Amino acid sequence: MSQDMEQSPDLEQFLVPAPGIQCEHPEVFKLARSLARGARNDIEVARRLFEFARDSVRYSVYVPFWELEHYLALNTIARGFGYCVQKSALLCALARSLGIPSRLSFADIQNHQVRGSLAEALPQGIIYYHCFLEWYVGGRWQKATPSFDRALTEELQWRLVEFTGTGDAMLPATDLAGQPHVTYLRYHGWRLGVPLEEFLAATVKHYGQQGLEDWKARCQQRGGPR
Repeated sequence: MSQDMEQSPDLEQFLVPAPGIQCEHPEVFKLARSLARGARNDIEVARRLFEFARDSVRYSVYVPFWELEHYLALNTIARGFGYCVQKSALLCALARSLGIPSRLSFADIQNHQVRGSLAEALPQGIIYYHCFLEWYVGGRWQKATPSFDRALTEELQWRLVEFTGTGDAMLPATDLAGQPHVTYLRYHGWRLGVPLEEFLAATVKHYGQQGLEDWKARCQQRGGPR
């Protein structure tokens, strides 16, 4: 990363700790540095961090989500499971610890392949405040979505999201069979950290307070794979 980029006042805000972003912890830095060792440039570093966040933490919506501590990088790694906001917060922490400017971005999406108990809770498959990362890599802002791990995508025959540094890595519109998968509906912009109160308020708005409490109970009962 160039010295000019590191000192830019426009990018400095994307390099420091924020709510839910544990980039200052020495163990986070140690892990990020070990993942980046021997990389030739920031794009290769970013790819390694992305694959770690994507695959080492399995995707699950049945995890605690109502406290900021649920989003801290080391807690997410120790838990071994996480949903989009937690996995993006992990990636953000790793990236910032190595001086890669990063921020959390949010969008409403429709997942046409929601199934099981999640389909009962989301009959239209609409997920509010889906999270992905935006980071300054290769001299420009790029999007990266570490939500669905490789094992899950292979099991369900989805397209694997890969970060190459040549363009945005977003959830695919179709699966491997060409069937509809994800549609982006509305972009909510970026945040420096996890906007927990905003996220919880949106959940109550769309599903009611009882819906929020029911989902908390479901996560406490299951706690783990989807």
